[in-house]
Amino acid sequence: MTLRFARSWSAHAGTALLEVLLALALFVVAAAIVTSGMSASTDNLDRQRRNTHAANLAATVLAEIQLGIRSTTEAGEQPFTVPFDKWTAELVVTPTETEAGAASGLLRVEVIIRHQESALVRRLAQIIRVPSGVDTLVHSSNPELTADKSVRLTRTAAY
Repeated sequence: MTLRFARSWSAHAGTALLEVLLALALFVVAAAIVTSGMSASTDNLDRQRRNTHAANLAATVLAEIQLGIRSTTEAGEQPFTVPFDKWTAELVVTPTETEAGAASGLLRVEVIIRHQESALVRRLAQIIRVPSGVDTLVHSSNPELTADKSVRLTRTAAY
């Protein structure tokens, strides 16, 4: 009887050990799936935050141009000042023409915002009235400039 009891006890103990190992494996797989999902969610949140921040910077640059705080005549890609030193802003200014080919007094201004640590590029374009004196500056710096040619200009932030 004791031999039978010993065999039954060892078979039962082996089954319990197998159940524990199976439960541990299932827990590890579930934890890996949850961790992967959390990581992807965090990455998406960071990407959305940077996109929103870039859109806000682009809108700010356009508003400053319209208010006359910024000029559209300085060239070169420039970084923003601290605390936005990881961002750059570039302007692409294209004068528009009437159907007769005369200057219309409007500029198509495209703001290109880039983040230096990621591959993020955000563009925002708007047609704006030429502030007084800017039309002559743009055309005098490049007499061949027409509606289908662009001048790349860059703005710095004044924060």
